[in-house]
Amino acid sequence: MSFEQGISRRALLRMGGIMGAGALGAAALSSCAPKTASEGGSAGASDAAASVQDGPFAVPECMLQPEPITEFDETKEYDVVVVGAGLAGLAAVHTALEGGAHVACVQNTSVVNTSGNMGGYVDLEKTSPAGVQACISYLMEKSDYRSDRKLINVWAQNSSEALQWWAAAAEEGGVENVLFDSTLNLHGYDVQLHANTYFHIHGANNTAATAIAEGLAQDGAEFFYDTPAVQLYKEGDAVTGVICRNADDQVILFKAAKGVILAAGDYSGNMEMREYLCPDLKGFGASMENRDGSALMMGVWAGAVIEPPVHAKMVHEGAKARVDVPFLNISPKGERFMCEGPMRTSYINNFQRQFLAEAGFANMNAGHFFTILPEKWHDYATEWIAEDPLNMSITGGAGEITNDNLLSGNSVEELVQAINDFCTEKEYKIDPIDAAVVQETIDRYNELCDAGSDEDFGKAAKYMVPIEGETLYAVSRGGTTVPAILGGLIIDENGQCLDENQAPIQGLFAAGNTSGCFFGGVDYPLDVLGLSVGRAITTGYVTGRYVASL
Repeated sequence: MSFEQGISRRALLRMGGIMGAGALGAAALSSCAPKTASEGGSAGASDAAASVQDGPFAVPECMLQPEPITEFDETKEYDVVVVGAGLAGLAAVHTALEGGAHVACVQNTSVVNTSGNMGGYVDLEKTSPAGVQACISYLMEKSDYRSDRKLINVWAQNSSEALQWWAAAAEEGGVENVLFDSTLNLHGYDVQLHANTYFHIHGANNTAATAIAEGLAQDGAEFFYDTPAVQLYKEGDAVTGVICRNADDQVILFKAAKGVILAAGDYSGNMEMREYLCPDLKGFGASMENRDGSALMMGVWAGAVIEPPVHAKMVHEGAKARVDVPFLNISPKGERFMCEGPMRTSYINNFQRQFLAEAGFANMNAGHFFTILPEKWHDYATEWIAEDPLNMSITGGAGEITNDNLLSGNSVEELVQAINDFCTEKEYKIDPIDAAVVQETIDRYNELCDAGSDEDFGKAAKYMVPIEGETLYAVSRGGTTVPAILGGLIIDENGQCLDENQAPIQGLFAAGNTSGCFFGGVDYPLDVLGLSVGRAITTGYVTGRYVASL
């Protein structure tokens, strides 16, 4: 990986200078170096908040360095300051406390804020060392070999300890975990996986996180809610604190003798950053608007580097049923548009994009399409999944789906009516599908199935089964919002941020989705259930322990 191709202060300045006059003036260029400790400097630039240049590739103003804050209403001193009370942040608070550190956690919302339901980890007792390495290699492959193997290894070797602590801590707070087990055979080795799940609890993982935060506060951690971090504080080349602004508009400097851990999530809620760094998510909504990318940019302004795009995208389907099996897929207009198999849920957004564009990116529900299944779909699916379990599945959240989870009709016309009624009920606000068009699509598809050759899209003949039977089925496909964009600050295996020269930045660390380079592919892989949550908790767990030891 070329660190020079990442998003750094230098890169933003270079892009601003090339893309148009007015992006960053000479004053901004001269002020990027942080002030010295004697000058009371924060990691900012004096005139860098000027208006950005015009044009489709303009650097968003929110990514430019602001005027440095040098005056504070109050200064608080700690060993470790964690930015973000989410999965990674709470895990970092725990291990830092356990290591004897005096810990503060600042949060931009009034409560703990997390997402997700499943936190995955490797069972090291039931998986051989070769199996663990096979799992790491498999995830490297799924990330197009753009990941840092050392970071995946950190998850593999520490996730069991970290996730078992999480489950135990939540249970102490009255929130019970239900364990979900799975086994993957990778390169001939069995990998035993577990996942903490909270599907059965209102609020899911966030309820568990809230209970854990309350326990950590009782253990001595100090939480400051409604106190967003706005800049990092530097003395010389070292990050020695973080500057926050509370609900009373007071500016508070939280000094950190050992280090600041950025664990405030990604930039999926910041549409300007998304448009700039991940434009192929145009048209999708945000799952959590408070994930504004501010921690990433604070890190960059202090000398850290965001890993090079493309950043892995997470777009989950909202439907209860997921049929990742190669039956017939039709567009919102009722026409076949793709080679269906094998196709996994994690890549769904790439097929939605053309429909979102046709709707002018104004309606995120316009990306939904539909899978049409024959009466004996389950028989075919069972056979295909047995042959290729890594690329096919039928699930309904935490379990397998049945006919009751699907739309149905005793004719094509009835089935299309069920689809249109479903779209009306869900307020998709898309035009009704014409049953005559769907009938024509199915007739053509069945003709290709009978011929045993897919002349239209080249799907493997063994997956070409006709859409037939007394009852036909359908399921809505596609997601509408983005839970996370997995592109963060470049770190080493201890969570310490690295600069453009791959040198560690003293006092600055990142965990969870604020950190990279764990994922590297176009999309988030769903092959290891709960990997994102598991990785977030594990990186926070490892980083907090390391910083406390300094």
